[in-house]
Amino acid sequence: MSKKAIVLQTTLELITKQGIRATSLSQIIKTSGVANGTLYHHFKNKEEIISELYLMLSQDFGTVVMRNLPEEDTKKQFAIMWQNLFYYFVNNPLAFIFSEQIARSPEIPTSLKNQARQYYKDIEAFFRETIRKKEFKAYDILVMEELFFGNVVSLVKLYENKGGNLKERCINQAIEISWKGFLKKAE
Repeated sequence: MSKKAIVLQTTLELITKQGIRATSLSQIIKTSGVANGTLYHHFKNKEEIISELYLMLSQDFGTVVMRNLPEEDTKKQFAIMWQNLFYYFVNNPLAFIFSEQIARSPEIPTSLKNQARQYYKDIEAFFRETIRKKEFKAYDILVMEELFFGNVVSLVKLYENKGGNLKERCINQAIEISWKGFLKKAE
């Protein structure tokens, strides 16, 4: 792992454990084991580390959600998108905590959140296309994305509360409920 990657990983671990404000640059340096000069070679300050981490994880979310989608079937695409995000969060608990506690906090500037939207263009395009094809109701795209995300997050929390013991049937039910909430016509 590169020194830059070590700094980013250490920062992720620290801020998910104790928050952005409680995590100091000196603590990042000490915990990462990276020399001052090396850290400053890659980053000007803590804010730059947080920004890069935020954008990196946003890009991961956007990429993971759209992975391995079939060409045509919208319902299958939706289910795979849903499962992709669910299993990404289950298998990457720090990314899940970051997305829930840090990414949505007021400590992340709106300008950075707006910059990260570029990584969700394919997700946005999916919802726009389903509306255009009159498969989904014509809701605000941002609301649709947030509700999609929120449904996945709710099930990840249930999964965690059950100690990782959640039947596939429950996951499929959650996907079906989420799907039906967006549909223009009932199935």
